[in-house]
Amino acid sequence: MTEAAVEVQAQSVFTSDIDNFWQAYDSIQTTDNFSRKLELINQHYLDKASPGLQSFAESRNYTDTVYVRLLEKFPKFWASIRGNTLRSKEKAKDIDLAIARLKVLYPELKEAQIYFTIGGLNSGGTTDGLLSLIGCEIAAADESVDTSEFTEGWYAFLADLFKTQSLENMVYINVHEYVHTQQTENDPYVLAHSLKEGSCDFIAELVLEEPLSAPYISYGLENEEVIKKKFRDDLFKEDSSDWLYNSGDTESVGDLGYFMGYAICKAYYERSRDKKLAVKEIIELNYLDSIAVVDFLNRSGYYKDYVRSPALWNPWGTQLF
Repeated sequence: MTEAAVEVQAQSVFTSDIDNFWQAYDSIQTTDNFSRKLELINQHYLDKASPGLQSFAESRNYTDTVYVRLLEKFPKFWASIRGNTLRSKEKAKDIDLAIARLKVLYPELKEAQIYFTIGGLNSGGTTDGLLSLIGCEIAAADESVDTSEFTEGWYAFLADLFKTQSLENMVYINVHEYVHTQQTENDPYVLAHSLKEGSCDFIAELVLEEPLSAPYISYGLENEEVIKKKFRDDLFKEDSSDWLYNSGDTESVGDLGYFMGYAICKAYYERSRDKKLAVKEIIELNYLDSIAVVDFLNRSGYYKDYVRSPALWNPWGTQLF
């Protein structure tokens, strides 16, 4: 799909929070007084928050104290990430073009808004309705960033993650999150959670027209049969912690639910004769309907044996049909 094949619409990426954060950062460097630092982060950043930052801060509990303590704890990191976050704004045009391509693949696309923010080092991106919220201190990081202060747990994971990232990841991350803005909420099962995340990866790959590069994808492809069997056993567990959002809590590669959801959606797409309809069905899958989710899995042909939905079992433990 060439650039000529798509029409870029009005700006969908808003970046004012990045400039405001660094204005706050510079002001904070002029004082050692903690209370004064709180005043400055509020004055220059939180009080000027975009609708996206307001939502992000509320959902992740980003307060003035959180920011100031992180700035004090990781001074080398913050000094080194500045340039990347400012350069990330240059990706706005590429992201707008990618969203226009998504619109070609999925004409029903609802318009969403993307906000580049600086978060509290615990989320590279999330959504709130038709708002896509990007934490650029994570999303824009790469191997050039100083992570010498990141020695334990989640921060050690981030140090490893940043070695595999580049600013080009910003486009993928934003398409992934944009697809999330189009989706329903999901039921508690591992299968629904994994499909919801993996579908965004797969659609992003279609939009960008290049193979997705992520540790869980490469590891998943190399170990697919083993992972596939384990995943089959866990489809209807309500605890997804072995499969999702566990990259900092596992000795091997985490987030393999993303890979499984991606692999199932790819199988569904490749098996479908009408590719445009397949994209629509992937994006519009009702994750609150366990029967529909399991039907999607079965129609993908990913597993040779038929998977039965837990919704088809009655309270006495017998199969209804």
